[in-house]
Amino acid sequence: MDNNRFGETHNSNDNNSTQKQRYRLITGAFNDKVTADQIATEIKERYGLTVYVIPEQVKRSSSSL
Repeated sequence: MDNNRFGETHNSNDNNSTQKQRYRLITGAFNDKVTADQIATEIKERYGLTVYVIPEQVKRSSSSL
C-alpha cells in the first residue's frame, strides 16, 4: 500500500483494467472568497477545467471556546 501526503491510501492491486485512475488537483487556499472566485474564473477560462470553490474547514482548539 502506498500512502500519499493527503492521507489517502492506495493499493497497487486495486487497479482494475476497466477502471481508470483519477487524480485530484488542489491549488491552495485564499484569504477571501473574492480572490478565490477570481482565480477560479481564470483557471476555468484559461485551461477549461472544472473548478470548485469550497470553504476550508478550520479546526478550533478547545481553549478558544
